[in-house]
This record gives sequence, C-alpha cells and structure tokens, in this order.
Amino acid sequence: MNVMICFEVSSKQDNVRKALASIGYMSSWKVVRGKDVITYHLPSNAMWKKGENMSPGKAKEELKKASSQVNVKVLRAVAMVISKFDGMTGSAVDSEVSMPESTEA
Repeated sequence: MNVMICFEVSSKQDNVRKALASIGYMSSWKVVRGKDVITYHLPSNAMWKKGENMSPGKAKEELKKASSQVNVKVLRAVAMVISKFDGMTGSAVDSEVSMPESTEA
C-alpha cells in the first residue's frame, strides 16, 4: 500500500524529512512515458512510502517518532492511502540535501 503524509512541524523540517527518508519515505516519483522518464517532486511538507505493512496510522506514528528524534513538535499532519496520482514536474525541494531519488508509483 502507498501512503502519503503531509505535515507541518515547529522547526527543522529538513531534519524531519531526512529522518523520514532514512526509513524509506520518498519525496518524488518517476513515470516512464515512452522513451521519456519524468520525475515529479512533492511539496516540501509531503513524503510518501510504500510497503505491504504501510497504513496512514503507521505513517503518523513514524512522523511522530522522526519529529521527536530531532526534538520538534508536529503542528498538524494528515496521512492517506494513495493509489494513482499525477503531478507537475519541478525541482527537488533542496538540491543540496541528499534524498532518495524516487520510485515509480
């Protein structure tokens, strides 16, 4: 199941994103259209993860844990199951920050 989580934290959003990335969350996805591979980047406050044992509740708990690891408060969040999605291409949130590239949705 694919789950997306959107969140606001009190500070250190990049650190929270890095903590989530370290446990498999991604900030982009790739789509193959013919010979072209298109990368779509999510907004800075959204990430997604796939896996058999994923659920919105698990994503929320992982966000809480990642936030507490970097000593910040989660202000608000929503997690949802996603299946098919589309987006607009763009640049990665922070080109200098090393995040997992993406995987096809």
